[in-house]
Formats: sequence, structure tokens, C-alpha cells
Amino acid sequence: ELPDLVLMDVQMPVMNGLEATVLIRGLPGASGMPIIALTAANVKEDHEKCLKAGMNDFITKPFVEETIHGIFSRYLSLEDPENIGKGKGV
Repeated sequence: ELPDLVLMDVQMPVMNGLEATVLIRGLPGASGMPIIALTAANVKEDHEKCLKAGMNDFITKPFVEETIHGIFSRYLSLEDPENIGKGKGV
């Protein structure tokens, strides 16, 4: 089963978040799953690389609770608890 949303660290050892996103997008049913970049970098080029790799949005670290809540509200159907965990958040 695929998750409803992925928070993807961009700078990981072995495989970075950009590479991982490309692989995830190749999985059956993963094309519409929201993948949100988490990174300490806050330059336009990094944002563009994340979007080009297939991520849907971009959050810079450190982030605050309101930022995460905004992402969840944008990409998940929080109003209907029946949808949470069923892939209906996009």
C-alpha cells in the first residue's frame, strides 16, 4: 500500500531525495501521491530541482507546525476522517 503523503528529506546518504522521488514516481499508482521536499536549502535552484524530480511542494527547515498543517490541509482530505489512510487525500 502507498502512503497518502511523503515528507522527503532531500539530503540523505546513499540516495538523495531527488533520486528517491524519481524511483517512487515509477511505482504503480504513485504518480498522484504528494511528495513534499524537506530541506535546509532555500534557493530557487533547489526548489526547481525538487519540482523537476517529481515533488509536489517544498518546505525549508526548520519549519513550524503551521507549515506542516498547511501542507496536510492542501494535500489531504482532513475534513473527512474516513479518507485518512485510504489514499483519498489528493
